[in-house]
Amino acid sequence: MASNEAERELYMFNRDFRSSIRLNYNHWLMKELAGYLIHPRIPARNPNLRIADVGTGTTIWALEVAAELPDTVRIDGFDISADQFAPAQSRPSNVHLHVHDCFKPFPHEFLGSYDVVHARFWLCLVNDPDAADFLKNLVSLLKPGGRLQWFEPLPLSAKAVHPSPDCGDPAVDRYATLSHKPKPTSTYDWVERLPEAYREQGLEVIAIDRIPMLKRYRHIWSQSLLAGLEDTAADVKLLGVERVEALKEWIVQLNEAFKNGSYIDNPFTCVVGRKAR
Repeated sequence: MASNEAERELYMFNRDFRSSIRLNYNHWLMKELAGYLIHPRIPARNPNLRIADVGTGTTIWALEVAAELPDTVRIDGFDISADQFAPAQSRPSNVHLHVHDCFKPFPHEFLGSYDVVHARFWLCLVNDPDAADFLKNLVSLLKPGGRLQWFEPLPLSAKAVHPSPDCGDPAVDRYATLSHKPKPTSTYDWVERLPEAYREQGLEVIAIDRIPMLKRYRHIWSQSLLAGLEDTAADVKLLGVERVEALKEWIVQLNEAFKNGSYIDNPFTCVVGRKAR
């Protein structure tokens, strides 16, 4: 694949408890915005359903899905690191976690095994050159007739909004620009063209949701963006700043602008595709 292992290992965030709080916070926000964990176009009543959560992170999506479905449903979570996995004592017996680099082919025993594959928040790792191969890897997990659900922000649609046209804020404008290309290697056209990419992989697109940032959650999303900047573990130069002190100063400026009513308007998308039988 075009993205080499060194690039993927340069994960932009930490994997400590603060990072897990941020990921769980984002999970609950996204659930409120979308109104679902599993898209309503995906049948989920089969008591023997098999579900894969690719990039499971803190396991929160898998755990909440398990709480809504019979314990005969099997859920497998995959992630390159186990550092943020929920401990065994917090997991039901039908949630199984695996350390796996999801850019690499999955072990044979998982191929063609799942009724539902869930992916979310891969923006920091997937770029245009490797999006098709990564999607092919996800599709390989599906049974005939299985569904792929992929949820992402639409970064190229992110824009800065200010209380009035004549009171812009350069710190917020800068963040909106950063959303379009957070790293020199970031290329995000693939997100906007996910439905087309599904069709190229032989999937029938059965749902394309565009999910707006609701007014009552704007400040919550702003807080998440600030937490993400503070959580950055990689070289701060990747964010366009030369020093950690400059990053901290930018966060202070953003926080003040957000409190004064500016925000980043960033819609999200959920694309659902079905594999042919």
